[in-house]
Amino acid sequence: MGVTGAGKSTFISLLSDQEIEIGHGLQSCTTKVGVYYFKYQGIRIFLVDTPGFDDTNRSDSEVLKDVAFWLAASYTKEARLAGIIYLHRISDPKMGGSALRNLRMFTKLCGSNNLKSVVLVTTHWANAETGISVTESTGQARINELVEKKDFWGAMIERGSRVERHDGSKQSALRIVGAIIDRKVRVVLDIQRQLIDERMNLDDTDAAQALRSELIAERKKFEARLVELKDDMEFAIQEKDMIWQQKIKEEQARNKADIEKTHAETAALRTNLQKIAKEKDEQFRKFQEEMAAQHRKYEAQIKQTTEALEAAREEQRRRADEHERQRREDAAQAARKAEEYQRSVIEMQNRMREEHDEAILAQMEKEKQDRERWYQQQREEARAAAEAADLRWESQQRIERAREQRLIDEKNEAYRRIKEVEREQNKRAWYNPSRWFNGKYRD
Repeated sequence: MGVTGAGKSTFISLLSDQEIEIGHGLQSCTTKVGVYYFKYQGIRIFLVDTPGFDDTNRSDSEVLKDVAFWLAASYTKEARLAGIIYLHRISDPKMGGSALRNLRMFTKLCGSNNLKSVVLVTTHWANAETGISVTESTGQARINELVEKKDFWGAMIERGSRVERHDGSKQSALRIVGAIIDRKVRVVLDIQRQLIDERMNLDDTDAAQALRSELIAERKKFEARLVELKDDMEFAIQEKDMIWQQKIKEEQARNKADIEKTHAETAALRTNLQKIAKEKDEQFRKFQEEMAAQHRKYEAQIKQTTEALEAAREEQRRRADEHERQRREDAAQAARKAEEYQRSVIEMQNRMREEHDEAILAQMEKEKQDRERWYQQQREEARAAAEAADLRWESQQRIERAREQRLIDEKNEAYRRIKEVEREQNKRAWYNPSRWFNGKYRD
């Protein structure tokens, strides 16, 4: 777990051979709980990738519902966690508001008694894209601050959490996960116990209560700002400052929207596993329909491009045959003209040998030279025409090869998309509510 961009998916990708979509910057690619696996000392180990509570695409309430549902479902199937890895960017100079909120949600999700099974892992010591690295002294100073402050990691360390450094290598990731596995401890998180053993509604769990407190605090902040903006608007009206009034109106609208958002998030927490499972069933059904539609779409594209490729190749063969036929005809015509010219030259030479009149001989010599020039001109024109035809043919070949390559690329892209769809289906199969609950918590 951890904030968006902490490196959760990247960490898992170092160990699992399965393809994992990795986000860049602060844009999250993990929008659902993802389950991946790898072999460790002959044992299959499952790694669970979760979206952060500061997810760029979804509200914290939706993220909590997804994470809580998966944890409850796995607990129902008697799957126990070996430990929890919480990733933190050491490149962040300070613990920001969203990171602190994420951490508070995380601790409530786990429960104080389970913090001894938590490993706090620092990431982003070096940035391959920018080439900027966090120095040992700077990084250690930041770790010291995190460990010393109870609002940060201090209270967790007191409860048994430990700190590890991840350098971005597979060996580092394997060392961190291996240490958790070797403890041979199984963990039941507070939210699992509360939802399943105590059969609480989601909004009664400690994690939801913590999120509600965060939302109420946010709402009060927005409401206080609205009061300030009201006073600002009165002053702007007195000053007849239309530009200022417009800016205030825009900020008022944003604050009102944010207030409504906190109300909606709070309302979303008022649910239980039955309702969440029903939502997930419907979401999964729609997901399956969407995946099937995409599968059909890309299969149709493959069929279409395959037919277009066959037609293009057939057209290429036809053009090649036509080009070869024309080339042979041109060569035969050139040979006939050369033969005719040679016969005319021989005939002229024979006539000249028999002729004794100087004037007629001169006329015949001129005629011979004219024929020679005409023949050479015809040969040059034929050669130029042949070169032009070859250039047109080569150009046409390049166009046809490019078109064929485009069709091949489209076909390969469709195959890639189908694999992507199948990979997503396999990934989301772990999230199929029916697979986990079998109706047990629907009564």
